[in-house]
Amino acid sequence: MDSVIHLNSFAAERSPSAAEGEARLAPTPAATPEAAQITNAQRLLFAKTPVAVCQELGLNWWTAQKLHEEGWLSFAPEKTAGLDESQEAELRFVGALVVGGCDRNLLEVLLKDLPRPYAYDLKRLFFDWETRRWKLLPEPETDREAAFSEWVELLVQRRDARTLSGIAELARDALSRLYRL
Repeated sequence: MDSVIHLNSFAAERSPSAAEGEARLAPTPAATPEAAQITNAQRLLFAKTPVAVCQELGLNWWTAQKLHEEGWLSFAPEKTAGLDESQEAELRFVGALVVGGCDRNLLEVLLKDLPRPYAYDLKRLFFDWETRRWKLLPEPETDREAAFSEWVELLVQRRDARTLSGIAELARDALSRLYRL
């Protein structure tokens, strides 16, 4: 499959990661990567074809077929007319890794601890290279206070008085505007 990866890189331009920089966020303690897995095989009203998804990703069609043959995809793209929600997520997840430059060996390392099928929402998951584990990105609405508290604690540990003073100034300003209303 290594040659498949190289063929694919010539077949399409690589695009930068949309989630660049998000990998620095810490997940909630109880969160597991499985929470980002799309398990329902719901048929979509406007289902995309595997070919269309491959084109969007910049994934060579032959590469997508090889991904199934080698066990990375749970479905045969060439035998699937319209993707259900889970199949599309799986093709996007594995396809994005391949388009990003992952060869067979790196796919094995990255995916070894994730349950199959690899139908994961790319917007909810990141790979933590330090721990070599997939982690959930925190939910912005539900984890806002916890994330802020962790950030403040980190600033205290770093003795970053300048940033902490800036936060205090912003909080005082916000409170004074609130009281004026």
